Amino acid sequence: MSEPDVLCPLCKVPADGRSLRCPSCREDLTALARLRYAGRMDYNAALAALRAGEVAEARVLLRRALAAEPGLAPARSLLETLGAVGAAVAGSAGREGDTP
Repeated sequence: MSEPDVLCPLCKVPADGRSLRCPSCREDLTALARLRYAGRMDYNAALAALRAGEVAEARVLLRRALAAEPGLAPARSLLETLGAVGAAVAGSAGREGDTP
């Protein structure tokens, strides 16, 4: 995993990768890291929700991920896939009782 791309707004120094603190002024930059990586964090939470069978929650998280980072292609692709799967399931559910 690469170092977080978060700079201290005061010192303009990259945050320490482990503590997310500025090595110069020791300010906690965790909130800035959360803002910077919110889309990716929500995408990972969506993957966890899918593993737990929470498809609706995953869709919400994927939409939030794309709102935070519109160019996050894996989130967009997965959301499109879930939309297609959801439409196919909804379409087949209506036909279940049609056969004798």
